[in-house]
Amino acid sequence: MNTTQKSYRFCIEPDDPIATLEAVLAIVRRLGLELRSLRTTTHPQGVDVQIRLAAEDEDPLTLCRMRLNNVVGILAVREMPTLVASPERLAAGRA
Repeated sequence: MNTTQKSYRFCIEPDDPIATLEAVLAIVRRLGLELRSLRTTTHPQGVDVQIRLAAEDEDPLTLCRMRLNNVVGILAVREMPTLVASPERLAAGRA
């Protein structure tokens, strides 16, 4: 199966971070996306979230980012660059 992956990073305001994170996960579920990873870090300004999602096509991932931008309590959703491992790095990791 050929999948497309996207990683997003955003901050959740400190007012009600659990409810906001539940709204994020509901969007992911309704779009049928695969949750590959979810990392949260708490700080005084709120909760920093890094999420990696996968789908067979890029369109649901783009729609997910658009919907996340509309959730109250989420500040600017940014797409993180995809890291590509070079053959030299893969060989070094196996040694």
